[in-house]
Amino acid sequence: MIFLIYFQNTICFVSASTFDTYYARIMYDDVYLYKSPIDVDNYSNIYFELPRTYFVELTDSSNNEFFQVNYLNFTGYVKKECVQTIVGTPQTPYLTDISFRVYAELSRDLRSEPTTVSGSSSQVAYIPLYSRNLTYFGTIEGETLVDGRTNIWYYCKYSADRDYYGYVYSDFCDELTTITLNTEEVTYTTSPDFDATESNTTSLPLNSNATGIIIAVLSIPALIFVFMILKSTKILSKDRDNNNREIKDY
Repeated sequence: MIFLIYFQNTICFVSASTFDTYYARIMYDDVYLYKSPIDVDNYSNIYFELPRTYFVELTDSSNNEFFQVNYLNFTGYVKKECVQTIVGTPQTPYLTDISFRVYAELSRDLRSEPTTVSGSSSQVAYIPLYSRNLTYFGTIEGETLVDGRTNIWYYCKYSADRDYYGYVYSDFCDELTTITLNTEEVTYTTSPDFDATESNTTSLPLNSNATGIIIAVLSIPALIFVFMILKSTKILSKDRDNNNREIKDY
């Protein structure tokens, strides 16, 4: 299938693959959504761990090691070796509707980073005890607030007067919704070549008298038909010009 785009006296033929949406499955544990496409595995460069068996939307090839991706309403990067491209769009691409409760003082600070080192400057919001309006996105390793306890923090959204995003210390949270694997069956394929799909555009000039915008979806036989019409239009236009010139001369 080929898209015909006609705009400002130019006709462009664009492969349908240019408009494709690509998804990839998260194949392993410990796969992270990175803030930048560099191999730095600490919280300064990581949003959270992505849930295995779910998906990310691929938006670009950042470099040889990373894809640029969308996950829910987050834009970040994921290592290419950790995901596998699929055919089509999954029915349930993302882990959603996961919530939990805060039940103790040490987990009431919603912070911009999974540590208290920056003090009050990293505090995003103060969560009331026993709050359940917290949406879970993933985990990350950070500071251990209590000796001998966990260093895991939750990245989450706290909804109050508005939505706040940040980290809470997981050790004093409970009632986390059960997280299940995504067992959706998909067909795997090779990773997209974004550079190639971006170059599948051809432009042809039209008669200078043409105006307007026409967008259509054409098969190969229809393209042949379009070229025949364009050729005929050009011939007729040339004949009209010649006739007008002869009348003027007369």
